[in-house]
Amino acid sequence: MNTFTNTVKSQTIWLDCLDAGSFPFSVSIGYWYENTAATTGGSSLSSSVDDFMPANVLEQAFYKTLQGFPILAGQLKTADSGRHYVEIDKDNLNMPVYTDTHCDLEYSTLSKSGFNMRKLPMDLNNESGVPIPSGLVGGKIVPAYFRIFRFKNNSGVLVYASIAHYITDGYGYSRFMNRWAETAKSMQQQSQNKTTPLVVRQYIHDRSFHNNYRSSETTALSASAVESVTAGGGWFAKSLAWLSPEARGRIFKTLSSATDRSCSYFHVSSQTLEDLRTRVQACAPEGTRYTINDVITAFLVIVVGQAKEKASTEWWNRPVPQILRTLSLNRLGNPAGLDFLVNVNLRPRIDHPEANNYMGNMTSVGSFAVTRDQIHQQPADETLSALALQVHQAIASAANRDFIGQLGHLMNSKPEYCMWPTWSFATSSSKFVVSNQTRFNHYGMDFGAGIPSMVRHGPHAFTDNVYVMSNHPDTGGVIFEFKVPRNVEANLIRDNRWMKLVDRYDSYL
Repeated sequence: MNTFTNTVKSQTIWLDCLDAGSFPFSVSIGYWYENTAATTGGSSLSSSVDDFMPANVLEQAFYKTLQGFPILAGQLKTADSGRHYVEIDKDNLNMPVYTDTHCDLEYSTLSKSGFNMRKLPMDLNNESGVPIPSGLVGGKIVPAYFRIFRFKNNSGVLVYASIAHYITDGYGYSRFMNRWAETAKSMQQQSQNKTTPLVVRQYIHDRSFHNNYRSSETTALSASAVESVTAGGGWFAKSLAWLSPEARGRIFKTLSSATDRSCSYFHVSSQTLEDLRTRVQACAPEGTRYTINDVITAFLVIVVGQAKEKASTEWWNRPVPQILRTLSLNRLGNPAGLDFLVNVNLRPRIDHPEANNYMGNMTSVGSFAVTRDQIHQQPADETLSALALQVHQAIASAANRDFIGQLGHLMNSKPEYCMWPTWSFATSSSKFVVSNQTRFNHYGMDFGAGIPSMVRHGPHAFTDNVYVMSNHPDTGGVIFEFKVPRNVEANLIRDNRWMKLVDRYDSYL
């Protein structure tokens, strides 16, 4: 730890509008590593837990990596203006929680359960999803948790990390985790007299870098788009915005604990996805090229939309959703259909050599509304092409510089503007979020013992979303990781149109 505490400097990092819109969420992922030499009876490793991903190496590498991410030791605060900032006080650090513990379970037991984190001896629900105050750090919000679980007989290791979303997005999360892994690997190679110098990397946390993307001008189009995102909420959004981060965290945590959700995983081969894209592309307007993300999101509009609608009567009549509906004054979501939200990484769209080193939130959201008539269409190629065009245009709009500039101006000047869409995102039953993380290199994390056998998101705070994840390189394809109510999952499984795309399916509650 001294490698970090002796070098960190006091500083204040003002959060940006895209950070502010992420307050109730965390990025939480588990990386599972199997010790194949131990599980196959190989003699190259002894039964000592220090032989496989050594505890001292992982911890030392962690604090070395933290030197490039001092924001992870800061405290979230609110200024009199309502804007939020992270204060890093070298004499009073708000350190992330880091533990390395033994687990009386074999790795094979967890792998046979579908890598179900709920079978672990520690409940991770309180450490993922909503950042909340913790007695571990004197009642302040914990910026991040890092948990190492070592399985019985040296059979494997789980590296689990949950980082508050206001600190970084999924891309920044993956950059931290990969840097930690390459640091640990480099340390082990040096101990074995293998000279592989660690590449020097610089990470940008100053949110003013975000200005490289924004336009200073506001067009009628961007003003209208921003109004559609931030409008609504009134006194309720204002009340949430002016609460302390700790009080707001408790509110969102209470809401998330009432959420009925399952975790389900559907594997689809790369060839199946490319075949689908090729067929739909043949129906595209001239000059438009669809990505696989455009096409699969269009497919999800139909199958998820119908699955949610079939389950809506049961869900909507439950007490908590009914209360939320009343509080929202009927303005939560789209009562006539479904709102689809697609996360858009803005970094590739910035013409700046340091864009990929910016670690603040740089993810916008492309949104588009679909009607019940659209949801009830059959997924023919022509139909999917029309929907894919909506997705394509929504993503382009979300990346519009004028839109981002106006959004930033409003959210930074009036905190309630960021709170209403956040509240709606967390509580609306008529929305669905698609987050494509296939470019985040989750399977590149090699701490010195090889890449993960499996990567899974941790328990999620809210429902109605899907992560599109790369599968293990040996298998290929992608994993659709759904966090949905159990009755929605059941409807998806009964939909032959969806299951025909799927090679494998796994689920746990």
